[in-house]
Amino acid sequence: MTPKHLIIDGYNVLGAMGLPPQRVIGQGEGHRDHFVSRLGLYSQAIHCPITVIFDAWRQPGNMRQTSHQTGVTVMFSSEGERADQVIQQLIRQFGNETAVVSSDLEVINVARAFGAFVIRSEEFLTRLQKGSQQRTSVRSARGTSDAKDESDDVSIRGKDKKGNPRKLPKKLRQRNRIMKRF
Repeated sequence: MTPKHLIIDGYNVLGAMGLPPQRVIGQGEGHRDHFVSRLGLYSQAIHCPITVIFDAWRQPGNMRQTSHQTGVTVMFSSEGERADQVIQQLIRQFGNETAVVSSDLEVINVARAFGAFVIRSEEFLTRLQKGSQQRTSVRSARGTSDAKDESDDVSIRGKDKKGNPRKLPKKLRQRNRIMKRF
């Protein structure tokens, strides 16, 4: 099943970009806002709603806040609540209709248990850095159909295996098919 909603652990992805939360908070909200605006462009390119969750559990008197910026839903956890807990609640709510971007093992385990598709933060960054301009130009050059590139499915297998040696295992083919959307 193709995911219909993308949930992102905000500071986890910013940390994978080389911006730890202390640096983002210390230098103001510029990095976070720039990241959210990039996600807005990405959301328009993939035609999928995106929710980004940031930790705000150390902020006294803070209630869970939600705002909508450039087509992206931005959530801040409440006081004493971590972003991982909010992400896990959303995974339980939406189940297998979600794709989750995080590198936290606890979040990944919950996502897999509920049938959600998991994308590691580093892998997502490579997709995000390609930019929405390249994605739209590639789609228009191909026509709107997704032409299958046979070179992506070639793998090296041992001699004792049976079946088509040029075909990836079924789980990898399914993952590659879903990742083409992102």
